[in-house]
Amino acid sequence: MIQQSIKFALIFAVIILLTSCSASFYIVRHAEKANSSPDTPLSAAGQARAVSLKDSLAGKDISRIFVTNYQRTQQTAAPLAAELGITPTEIFANQTGELIRQLRGINNTNTLIVGHSNTVPVIIDSLMRSPQNITIQETDFDNLFKVKISRATSVVRRFTRSTYGQPTN
Repeated sequence: MIQQSIKFALIFAVIILLTSCSASFYIVRHAEKANSSPDTPLSAAGQARAVSLKDSLAGKDISRIFVTNYQRTQQTAAPLAAELGITPTEIFANQTGELIRQLRGINNTNTLIVGHSNTVPVIIDSLMRSPQNITIQETDFDNLFKVKISRATSVVRRFTRSTYGQPTN
């Protein structure tokens, strides 16, 4: 009787492990801009921050990267993408809804999303399925947000906020 209970418990544990999955989404605003033109590249400080982002995420098992159609998001992701051999998926900046639709379909994959001060809070709120009250100031470039979604018998969402690179004002 005890052996049968142990077998049942082991089989149940294996089923849970096989059906559970998690995905971590790392969300950042693009790094510092060279100027205020619409499609400006990164400044020298922004290029250094992009390298810091690569260093911060190098061991996080990132296998997908999303950027917008603006140079500054693409250049922010470029060092990590090059190191990992990933071609980023480009989504138009005004199509945040399409990005969110794609992100919601991701399971068992760690993903970097590089957005803008007005899209990052929307992406986080959508992944968390509740408002997180994130405000990104025009001078904020060092925030590193993480949304981890674990799925097993229920869905658990965890949100953390940290920083990377040189602190910004």
